[in-house]
Amino acid sequence: MAANSFGSNQNITLEKNKVLLITKRTVRFARNVYQTHNISGFSEGEVDIGTIPWVIIIIVLLLGLTISFFNSGSGWLLILLAVAAGIWNFVKPKHYGLLLTLNSGDKKLFTTTDKPGLKKVISVIYDFIESEKEATYQVSVNNNNVTGNFVQGNVGGDMIFNSDD
Repeated sequence: MAANSFGSNQNITLEKNKVLLITKRTVRFARNVYQTHNISGFSEGEVDIGTIPWVIIIIVLLLGLTISFFNSGSGWLLILLAVAAGIWNFVKPKHYGLLLTLNSGDKKLFTTTDKPGLKKVISVIYDFIESEKEATYQVSVNNNNVTGNFVQGNVGGDMIFNSDD
């Protein structure tokens, strides 16, 4: 089982399929609004989505073998189920997360399987926060991809960023 690179998952709230609006003063998603000065960091890392416990797989396999001796189709079904569960543990997709950490210690985790898109969005968030320009940056995080673009404002001239390119 891979370690969670976010460390302890105490106080982490999982947010799925969300759109974040980031300005110089606030970060908004769903019905939540946080002042930017209450955010202590944005980070990314691999999220351990868990595996099917090997003890359960072995028990189901042994049970299937035992039942199959009585020439039962359900025994073979259990054997196939155990084999499929074992294969899933090795081929499951990797998930990555954008972790928003608040000064209160609470953490909001936005998960996706799109690691390159996530890295690009975090880089742009960093540049955006470091710039002196007023703008609004929108980040869409869902299971399959991460996209981001500036929706208003003037950042470095008349630059428009869209990570879908």
